[in-house]
Amino acid sequence: MPIELIIVTPEGESFSGSVDQVVLPGSEGDFGVLEQHERFLAPLRHGAIEIKTGQSSDWAAVSSGFADVSAERVTVLADYCALAHDIDVAMAKEEQREAEAELAALPETNEHEARRAQLQDVLLHASIQLHVAEKRI
Repeated sequence: MPIELIIVTPEGESFSGSVDQVVLPGSEGDFGVLEQHERFLAPLRHGAIEIKTGQSSDWAAVSSGFADVSAERVTVLADYCALAHDIDVAMAKEEQREAEAELAALPETNEHEARRAQLQDVLLHASIQLHVAEKRI
């Protein structure tokens, strides 16, 4: 018996459908959810979501957020989500290259800490997208 998976971002629903299992990137490590799972709320970290249906898996890159799990439904609330087939690999590689170059050129001073953190987020985001895009093959 499948469970309902809904992934919501500020832009709207990224995914909605019945799945056999979902593996989520929890803040304390990945965790899987099957039907009739105990209800809980879990924080998520940036990472990959594995969406299992039958013998196949689909993948999504997701930002940090929360997962609301119940026996019949998993609702993921995140700032960003991209399904593997929607990821623009060339753009993700370019974002990664530009962020790495800017980080390398950024002086090691306290006044640049905020920009350094932004660039590290861009690198993490691009890295996860590329990781997820590789899984679609």
